[in-house]
Amino acid sequence: MRKGLRRLFVVSIFGFVAAVITGAIGYALVPRSSMPSNNLSATTQRATPISDIEVCGLLTSNEVLRLLNFATAIGPGTPQPDVAGGACAWGTGLGESFKVTVMAHQLGPVLDPCAGISGTELHVAGWVGCSRLQFGPGNVLTASKGAYTVSIEPDTNVIGFPYEAAEESTVSHMFRELNA
Repeated sequence: MRKGLRRLFVVSIFGFVAAVITGAIGYALVPRSSMPSNNLSATTQRATPISDIEVCGLLTSNEVLRLLNFATAIGPGTPQPDVAGGACAWGTGLGESFKVTVMAHQLGPVLDPCAGISGTELHVAGWVGCSRLQFGPGNVLTASKGAYTVSIEPDTNVIGFPYEAAEESTVSHMFRELNA
């Protein structure tokens, strides 16, 4: 009986050692990109869906004023149904208006933010984007950072450095709030 228990003990130890070695080899062979991580960086974090009402609350009254060419908005912002993400619009009632959209960003670096459109590539405060400002309709600034993409679409004649500066500072503020 003692001999049988000793044999069982030795076989158990060899089996345990073999299992540990096999597990260690398997762990070493698995690519790091396929392993789960508890440490989410800004480039790998998951976007939390944001509602239209939350987008309306992201902008300050000063930012809204600057994006309306210093005309006063007729309200606090109107939530806009948008299947791509949350959206909100502001207007003066006199033709000056703009819409902000926030949506989940496809993870990974944005290599060419102006791909397929004519625009100016921007790198500001850690975000990358594309700005297309022209006289008349078709203006848009689209920027990505972390897990979100933000777009500002003005319905105004917005050429010039003051408007570009207003958009850039607003987007920078929004990313600080969204990626906090």
